[in-house]
Amino acid sequence: MKTIIWVVIAFVAALAVSIGIRLYVDPDFTGFGGDAPPSPVVTHLGGEDSPSVKKSGDAASYDWKDHPVFVVGDSLTQGARSAIESAIGGGTIDGKQNRNMSDGLSIIQRWDDTGALTDDAIIVVCLAHNITDGTLRDAEKIVGMIRPGQSLIMMTGHGRSNMMPINEYIRSLPRAYSYITAADWDLTVSQSPNLLSDDGIHVAKKQGNDLYASLIVSALEVAQPMP
Repeated sequence: MKTIIWVVIAFVAALAVSIGIRLYVDPDFTGFGGDAPPSPVVTHLGGEDSPSVKKSGDAASYDWKDHPVFVVGDSLTQGARSAIESAIGGGTIDGKQNRNMSDGLSIIQRWDDTGALTDDAIIVVCLAHNITDGTLRDAEKIVGMIRPGQSLIMMTGHGRSNMMPINEYIRSLPRAYSYITAADWDLTVSQSPNLLSDDGIHVAKKQGNDLYASLIVSALEVAQPMP
């Protein structure tokens, strides 16, 4: 019996030493290298930058949890699907590899045509990574589809120089439309690039998917409907 107890004690001690060495050699073992998790960067309501802002007037009564959430995205959304579902408590989440803004436009149109997209829906578009000649045009068409009672969240992309025009367009939208929120994945994940894979685009760690989901939630918390 004593032999078994000593074996267990030795195993626990070895495990503790192993973890300690891993943390010393690889500070990123915990996901954020000992630093605080990045703060989600959200732009909304006239360009104010903050993941949380006090609302006033009629805006105070708007709670995103009372509205159906539709998320359309690419491989990053696909990879973070479980994290997003857990963070928002369900919703409609449609992510697929290599999807671009044109694909998203078609999906949103299909949701609308089938009656799934209600008049009080919140639409989250995460399609700024796979750039085509029509990316900006298709994004403008999505903006034009939003109707009274609905809200739109658009997420920036990260990792390629050709994303700059669509990112700047997305960042400009809240200054023109109170019902559009920019979820800035580019600026958010730039705070912890160690969460990304070697290509600098795709998420490599669970903490990255959690951050992606938390950015969506931060945007939802400040979203407002079209009057």
